[in-house]
Amino acid sequence: MSRLSRLAAVGALALVTGVMSVAPSFAKDIKIGVLMPRTGRYAETGLSVVRGIEMVVKNTNDAGGIKSLGGGKINLVIADNGSDPTKTSLEARRLMSEEKVSFILGPYSTPEAQAFMPVADRYQVGGVGLQTTLIPTTPYFSTISISAEGFGKAYADAVKWLISKGAKINTVAITYANNDYGQVVSKTAAAALAAQGIKVLESIAVEPSVKDMTPIVLRVKSLAPDAVISVVYFQDGVLLHKARFNLGYTSPIWLGGSAGFSDDKLWGTLGKEVAEKTLTSSFGLAFYSADGKLPGLKDALQKGSAAYPDKVIDQSFMFGVQAARFLVRALENAGTDDPVKVNASFRGLKFKAGDPAIVLPIIPGDVHYAEDGTLAGTSAIFVQWKDGAKHTVYPEAVASAKPIVEGVK
Repeated sequence: MSRLSRLAAVGALALVTGVMSVAPSFAKDIKIGVLMPRTGRYAETGLSVVRGIEMVVKNTNDAGGIKSLGGGKINLVIADNGSDPTKTSLEARRLMSEEKVSFILGPYSTPEAQAFMPVADRYQVGGVGLQTTLIPTTPYFSTISISAEGFGKAYADAVKWLISKGAKINTVAITYANNDYGQVVSKTAAAALAAQGIKVLESIAVEPSVKDMTPIVLRVKSLAPDAVISVVYFQDGVLLHKARFNLGYTSPIWLGGSAGFSDDKLWGTLGKEVAEKTLTSSFGLAFYSADGKLPGLKDALQKGSAAYPDKVIDQSFMFGVQAARFLVRALENAGTDDPVKVNASFRGLKFKAGDPAIVLPIIPGDVHYAEDGTLAGTSAIFVQWKDGAKHTVYPEAVASAKPIVEGVK
């Protein structure tokens, strides 16, 4: 090889080496856990949540992955906690210690979250509760839902609003799920109602394993309240409405939530005859309603209907979408798969009103995470049903329909 050829070869090698030195690093995939009930009492809800998460992750991966990780893909590791706190703890430990996930979407309910938090604290892997209403006791757990105290105050505010609309409410009976969530909601609602001069006749606990709500409805009926507040999950709500229908007890103003009064599958599950008698005059505390005006909600509805044409795009699905969209933003901001840094990035999330990442109507304006891991800037909405569809009636600033108040024209 001539000297000129050798120089050319060296120059070419230097050029290649220089190009390689400034080329972007290889994409780094990231492993994310999903801890939801896929069997047990809340299986239907958990499966819907997972569909929402999977849709967002697929859309993100198809669009080039996480840009700050060089286009890395999100790989989901889905675990079933069986709607059980003990299994939640075991599966959380497995996801963190064996699967080495960087973050966990879940768990779903408050009792599951109580079992999850000590594990998250030990392994320093973050998680986000969906419809968990407690105040986190570890920096490695955050929530999306309104707090239990917020629920209780929302019910009292809704009663005050109904009175302003002409409803005659002087006495209230409360039924509640007998766990930390239900107990706090009941206690907070009762105190707020008493401050308004409304008498709470009785607060009735409902055990989580209840199979028939007839005795509860009979007890409420014997009290003859002007209004009833029922704090129920989806399956408990189905039992409640069927018992009300069978006993012909639908006359008081009934407020309840959340999934037991506002889940999008509720009308179809009850059937038209039962639903028309029990839901059309009731007020359901909700996180989501398809008539919401958020750009991100409309986008999620369109994509969800296209991805799952044979499934109901319900409140649980939208919680999955919301959690996953929050996580995608946190991963982009973090630029790493280190669990501690991913969790800190999640806790540092801030959104302006109308951000395309927001899909839940309970987030009407600017929102951020408070130091305790709760989402600051949320507010409850109440819906009513008509012909199988939900309509937001309160607060009036975001309402799409006028309320139907029993006894008021």
